[in-house]
Amino acid sequence: MKQSLSVITLSIVIWLFLVFGSPISGVVHQDIPIGEEYASGTITQPGFDFSYAWVNTSNTSFLSITIFNEEDGEAPFYPFFGQYFNNGNDSFYIGTTIIGFELYQDINDNDILDLKEELKYYILINCSQDYILPQIERSITATSILYTWKVGYMETDGHLFPSTPPYGKKAIIENLNLTYAFEVSSNYSELKLSIEMGTWDVFEYGFEGDQEVRIQDVNLDNYSLSILFGNIVSCETAFELILVNGTNGMSDAIIKVNDEPIFQSLFHDTYDLGLNDSAYSAIASPVTLETLFSDQISEWNAPQNLYNWWGSFFPSMSDLPTIPPLGIEEATFPYRICYPTWGGEPFNHDPRYRALFEGSSIIFPTDIPSSFPTTTEHKTTAQPTSSYLFPDVLILIIIMPFLKKKKKL
Repeated sequence: MKQSLSVITLSIVIWLFLVFGSPISGVVHQDIPIGEEYASGTITQPGFDFSYAWVNTSNTSFLSITIFNEEDGEAPFYPFFGQYFNNGNDSFYIGTTIIGFELYQDINDNDILDLKEELKYYILINCSQDYILPQIERSITATSILYTWKVGYMETDGHLFPSTPPYGKKAIIENLNLTYAFEVSSNYSELKLSIEMGTWDVFEYGFEGDQEVRIQDVNLDNYSLSILFGNIVSCETAFELILVNGTNGMSDAIIKVNDEPIFQSLFHDTYDLGLNDSAYSAIASPVTLETLFSDQISEWNAPQNLYNWWGSFFPSMSDLPTIPPLGIEEATFPYRICYPTWGGEPFNHDPRYRALFEGSSIIFPTDIPSSFPTTTEHKTTAQPTSSYLFPDVLILIIIMPFLKKKKKL
């Protein structure tokens, strides 16, 4: 099982590097103490290191990895989280990554980014000057166990596209924190991902010789913010991906098997903005190619890129039992969460993700809304050719800061 988990971890890391164009070579894996209830430590690799946090309970196994490079001190910011679990006779893998940020101006008054002419800038997050590594805290209630940890990025910079040469545009984010609260009960799990973002400082810059020179500020008063997520769903049976429509955008994304929900992403909630006590509605929507810049489009094809890369080394995907073979039922689901009222102010938002475990007969703690029309995004009918080897429930969270200093919270 240890060897299987190490290959899983390595495959996800390679997938992230493939998506975002970073080279990888000479990777050497070492075992993580998966027999422990929870553990943390560092795994040394050629070119980069892993700082991991591990949770292993009766119903779920959870792995959080921070990849960092002390020698170079820089790398892109691309968190990844995924869940593998078993529900009855069916196995599921659901993975999500934050791809980047967008600045938009709503011109059709529906609060979401749904027209290409509304998209003004795509922000590619680069690196931060300091960071906080995760340290798990565990608490027990009468019905569940809660694991919490935080990854923090301070003074994170990103580049805005498009820009007009010879000048560029840069954003400095005061702080960018991701707090994970993973609750496990006997028959379901809930992951609450708290996204906390500080003030943005955006400006145009140029160069005098090899020195960067700040030219002028970019006013964000009339801009809204969007966070781009990439998602993949793999399973061993036919499934439906249901988008639940809200007043604007979608309120939930639900995976159903035999008409029963087994996974739910909840988007119909609010976010806090700056020092204002008011709560604002966060709005999610599916991503279409028509609303993306051309440079963004290639980033949605991560699964096929992974298959192609592995295919150059192995005659068949079935040679790697821990990699989903091409016959597995699969769908990709890119989406964005929009924050219409923003203007560069600090904010906090808590999207949630719920899964039902094997043998569960309950409904989700919050019932799926029935008053909204739904749209079937994906429905599979073919049967898989083989299965792959995972523990009953496996959560993988990969977090990628290549930063200069290490701190523990």
